[in-house]
Amino acid sequence: MSQVALNERYVDLGVKAIDENNLEKALRHLNRALTLNSSSYLAYYNRGVVYDLQDRLKEALDDYDRALAIQPNHLASLHNRAVILRELGRPEEALTGFDEVLRFEPDSSDVLYNRGAALSDLKRWPEAIAHYDRAIRAAPERIDARVAKGNTYLELGEVERALAVADEILTVEHGSVEGHVLKGLAHFDAGGAEAAVAEFALALETTPDDHGALLHRGIVLLQLGRNQEALADLKHALKNHPDCDEAFYHLAIAHAQLGDRDAAIDALQTAIDIDPPRQAEAQKAAEFEPLRSEPRFKAVVTSRGRNQRS
Repeated sequence: MSQVALNERYVDLGVKAIDENNLEKALRHLNRALTLNSSSYLAYYNRGVVYDLQDRLKEALDDYDRALAIQPNHLASLHNRAVILRELGRPEEALTGFDEVLRFEPDSSDVLYNRGAALSDLKRWPEAIAHYDRAIRAAPERIDARVAKGNTYLELGEVERALAVADEILTVEHGSVEGHVLKGLAHFDAGGAEAAVAEFALALETTPDDHGALLHRGIVLLQLGRNQEALADLKHALKNHPDCDEAFYHLAIAHAQLGDRDAAIDALQTAIDIDPPRQAEAQKAAEFEPLRSEPRFKAVVTSRGRNQRS
């Protein structure tokens, strides 16, 4: 068997391992493929996919760049590269990448959706909505594009339009968790906290461990002064997403309101470690008034966090 044929065989084995979610095995096959043929754009592309799945984003970006250096019009590499640029906080560059793909596939629902997300990152809300609409027209069954559209309306303060999108989602997919969560957020923004709690409860009837429903219901329950219930929801939300700074931050508020100062400060420290800007937010938050006299609280909100660098 020739080296080229062996390369193709190892690429195929790598793809099969990706499909089986055996990422380390996939890496071994793809590295072997590149040893046999360092000009295999498909080997670079698929290794980029593995790195992407492992959250090794910069390595994935490098491999998509290598694939494109060999095959400049490889659309999957162009698209994945743009997605990673957005995840790395480079939305303007991501837009350029999505535009390249749309030159060849102007009706690609995935690309239109992701371009809309990059526009949302840039707070270019009307353009983002237009792209979500195009993504929905290209794939009418899409729920994620409708959710993004509804959240964009909430950013614009257009609650009635967000509610209409939520109802549309629930028509497309009866009992949709995403639809109930969006509807709950819209009710909350409109001042209907109890209606919001009811919608989150409907979402949790379908999916009891849904992170978004648990998190947002916990936050709304805090607003209603139902601190013990909020505490339970926020702890539940953290079971499957233990790195959620928003859950830890509101968990700290719940503990503070219940008088458990040590637990509140511990949760707040964790929130700040995950997302250092939470420190400035905590300095001004009225919810932490019960902790102001605590030396540990003062240290947490004024000193450099463990993840902060000079």
